[in-house]
Amino acid sequence: MTRPVLDTKDFAGAVIDALAAHICVVDKDGIIIAVNRAWRNFAGQNPPSSRGSDVGAHYLKVCQGASGPGSEEAQAFALGVQSVLKRDTELFQLEYPCHSPTQSKWFLGRVTPLDMEHGGAVISHLNITDRKLIEFDLARLAATDPLTDLSNRRYFLEHAELEVERVRRFGAAAAVMMFDLDHFKSVNDTYGHAMGDQALRCLAQACKAAIRQIDVLARLGGEEFIVMLPGINAADACEVAEKLRALVSETPIEEGQNRIKLTASFGVAEIWPSDQRIDDAMSRADSALYAAKRAGRNRVMSFTAVHFPAEKLRA
Repeated sequence: MTRPVLDTKDFAGAVIDALAAHICVVDKDGIIIAVNRAWRNFAGQNPPSSRGSDVGAHYLKVCQGASGPGSEEAQAFALGVQSVLKRDTELFQLEYPCHSPTQSKWFLGRVTPLDMEHGGAVISHLNITDRKLIEFDLARLAATDPLTDLSNRRYFLEHAELEVERVRRFGAAAAVMMFDLDHFKSVNDTYGHAMGDQALRCLAQACKAAIRQIDVLARLGGEEFIVMLPGINAADACEVAEKLRALVSETPIEEGQNRIKLTASFGVAEIWPSDQRIDDAMSRADSALYAAKRAGRNRVMSFTAVHFPAEKLRA
């Protein structure tokens, strides 16, 4: 059986049209000289964001003239295209967002030199939205406490170390607040763990709704929580703690036929410029929390070096 002889040019065009990536070819000056089917389809489906992407358009000028969301990435991509066209690099690639009013999308843009006498480059844009969404979900899960949906200890510590560094470098104010639910073990013992879990979820979300967006509320473990409060001193942090203390005591917990109210004890400590790590401030807040429990629970205590030396509080 005689196989048909394929025209090399037609064959190459058919292969490129079959690829899912949006592909265009530019000459040495950055002018688009060819595009594949996926590129044309995307341009037709997204006319505002794909303006200037037809054959004959100046790809570099389109990127350089971008404005609005994604403009910084477009500028960076233009520089990458130029570096490949000048043969300063053999490969340039960049992940970037390309969102519409109704859908979020991410692409991987890649530029490789065209092996021809007159130069040029092949530019491809591959939709990587599914992969990015999976990455975001994994990152969120790694930073989230599964029971309360708050930040977990790991995320809090990473974020808090940055705040300590900010205080050390610029002398900015910041405080940490630790609190845990009073006599929580009796809830599990009396009503069961389902009631205990419901209490943690309910109070965690109530407290999260009562603080600022820039504050970071995390579950350290068990019934113990911590809050990072950027930009405020210990006195202001105590006001926030008092607000949360009242909120906890006034929030009923319901699970099945059971309905209870809980209280919480709070310890507050300001981050000092002399702190080496967040552990230093956390230790002071923990000491103040322990003092609040010793003083009768359901109260706020603030650490001071004079009145609450950490080495004496647990004696």
